[in-house]
Amino acid sequence: MIELYERERNIAELVVQKAALITKKVLQYVDKGELKKGDKTSVSLADFACQALIVAAITNTFPEDGIIGEEDASELRTDSNMVNRVWELVSSTHLEDAESEELLQAPRSVDEMLRYIDLGGATSSTSLKRVWTIDPVDGTHGFLNGGQHVVCVSLLVDGLEKVAVFGCPVLSLEGERIEENDVNHGEAGYLLSSIKGKGVRIRPLTNGPLAPSRDVLPPKKVEDRGKIRFCDNIDSTKIQYPHRDKIAEKIGAHWKVHHLYSTQLRYIALTLDFTDVILRLPKPEYSQPHLWDHAGGAMMFEEVGGKVTDVNGRPLDFTAGRDLDNNFGLVAAPASIHAQLLEVIQSALLLHPEYATAITKPM
Repeated sequence: MIELYERERNIAELVVQKAALITKKVLQYVDKGELKKGDKTSVSLADFACQALIVAAITNTFPEDGIIGEEDASELRTDSNMVNRVWELVSSTHLEDAESEELLQAPRSVDEMLRYIDLGGATSSTSLKRVWTIDPVDGTHGFLNGGQHVVCVSLLVDGLEKVAVFGCPVLSLEGERIEENDVNHGEAGYLLSSIKGKGVRIRPLTNGPLAPSRDVLPPKKVEDRGKIRFCDNIDSTKIQYPHRDKIAEKIGAHWKVHHLYSTQLRYIALTLDFTDVILRLPKPEYSQPHLWDHAGGAMMFEEVGGKVTDVNGRPLDFTAGRDLDNNFGLVAAPASIHAQLLEVIQSALLLHPEYATAITKPM
């Protein structure tokens, strides 16, 4: 008997593994000089091709489910050259395993490819019982520079995270932390997956069937507050609360930030014990983040003992549509320090009128 959500995880793992072949293939175009480094064409090619494969696999296997993605094909249809290049990627990329390929039911024509891309951008409501969130290339800036990026697929059921699968095509686990540009395109990369309540597993990416996996162990307990590791996108254009160093000092830590562009990669860094805390404290007037930047990653970290809430202590609410409109900010930290960190943050923000209006008592 197949356990609950195992079929969903298996399909997601296989199609993410296949999509990772595409992102690496596009990066090879850059290495060979066929595309210029930083040329946004590269991420568009990868985004569209990966979305077509992912949506096809999900739609053909779970036809009643909704899908929320970032793209539709309206702009792509205006550029026949780009359509042909995306189709070349889609039609030429295969797992070296006939059984897996048959399960994924890839697009068979250009028209089918465009239809599947459209399906990924058509859903904006999370009111359906089952909704998949997809982000074919999370970490656009990193990808454009040949660095870290993540292929993301997650399943929400009644607004709750149930399945998460992340492909990290150029990720290395050799160092003390994940480095944005420490990549080896010749290495396999890694595939992480989780089912709610079943922990997290990790395996190398392959060109064929899924490789054997191992369980991800919970991160080491934070014993020395002075060694707490913070992670953020330091190049973000959104202005954040300027005194996060003071917040760190209040809990006995030092505000020294490790930079990663991809939001989901930061969750992965938490899960794999390469960092300890993520704080997102933007100005309240900024728009809220897209749900595909957080769905699955938050659950995965909590599966190994982390806690993820907004600044008001509320769980992330994935029922508001394409964005996290019912939340403000983000606090992701080991459960052992989360409550104290949250209290310090709320006290600090209440002293600043522009932030105080966003602070309410936790529900």
